[in-house]
Amino acid sequence: MEVNGGESALKDKTQFFIFHYSLFTKIYNLTNKLQNTELLRDLLNYIYPGTDTNAMEEIISLTRLGIALAFMTAASVMDWRTRKVANRVWIVLGIIGMGLLAFEMLFAEAGGREFGLTHFLIFIPLAIIFFDVFWDREPIYWEGKVNPAPILLLAIAAIISLAMVVGEGLTMETGALLAIPAVMLTFEAFYYLGVIRGGADAKAMMALALMFPFYPLISGLPFLAYPERAVDFIQMTFPFSFLILMNAAIIHAVSGPLIRFFRNLVRKDFGFPEMFLGYRMDLKDVPKKFVWPMEAVREDEVVLVLFPKRSDDVKVELAKLKAKGLERIWVTPKDPFIIPMTLGIIFSAVVGNLIILLFPF
Repeated sequence: MEVNGGESALKDKTQFFIFHYSLFTKIYNLTNKLQNTELLRDLLNYIYPGTDTNAMEEIISLTRLGIALAFMTAASVMDWRTRKVANRVWIVLGIIGMGLLAFEMLFAEAGGREFGLTHFLIFIPLAIIFFDVFWDREPIYWEGKVNPAPILLLAIAAIISLAMVVGEGLTMETGALLAIPAVMLTFEAFYYLGVIRGGADAKAMMALALMFPFYPLISGLPFLAYPERAVDFIQMTFPFSFLILMNAAIIHAVSGPLIRFFRNLVRKDFGFPEMFLGYRMDLKDVPKKFVWPMEAVREDEVVLVLFPKRSDDVKVELAKLKAKGLERIWVTPKDPFIIPMTLGIIFSAVVGNLIILLFPF
């Protein structure tokens, strides 16, 4: 029987909510079963005899870094070749991150943390916020209409988070866990506000927020370390994933213009400031490359556009430039931001936060 559009949409939403309810139920039942972790502790001691909790925390941190860098390196290759990254990369990375978080919470003595059973409720809002970005739906407000589905999901996430706070109190552990969904929502907001340009970039940052819920604990690193008295405060107000984004932005802002400047210098293509923002390319090659034209025809005159609008019709602009007799034009590249994000992970873990140099604690 043929189903009309309204009934089909209702059916999709119903199936979506049934799936998430089933997922949340399984998570909650699993946390109940894991109340007694002595068996896991004995198994861990058998695998790593004599390993103390601080050493185990370092093993977990190194595991997180290794997995994250493996996924981000693969994603960087995809981003470089096609400027697209498959959703499954971020979904798998996020799921692994949640699994490592659950494991770490079970062995919470490391770092002096103490997580209670109710703290495991955090996985419900984490799952809601993370998996929702992969659901092909309309935004909360679109074309004069309000979509109630995301509002309902966020309300459920907020209620469950509040239940966790009521059950465990406003402890450092509670604050550190609440910072994870908060920073994920921040990354999502950054995408809608245009701070983070690509959908893959926003999804990557949300997956990294799950992969790095806490700052890595590695002996001797980072070089710019926070004083011990500030660690808990920084964990709640400046999560490690936010540091990755900040350092990635710095790397991109510094390296991109320098690379383009020296490239133009070698080719003897001079111009200020365009030689820091782009490079010259044959007009016929522009449609084949991941670039935006920096030159356009305005009022029958060829002008330089330092920051071209992404919404401009490139084919129309190129046709106008060709009609003006141009064969080579300045273009600005569509930089793959996943690459500086990958470097940002390494920089954040090894060097740390440059803000410390400006505002020492």
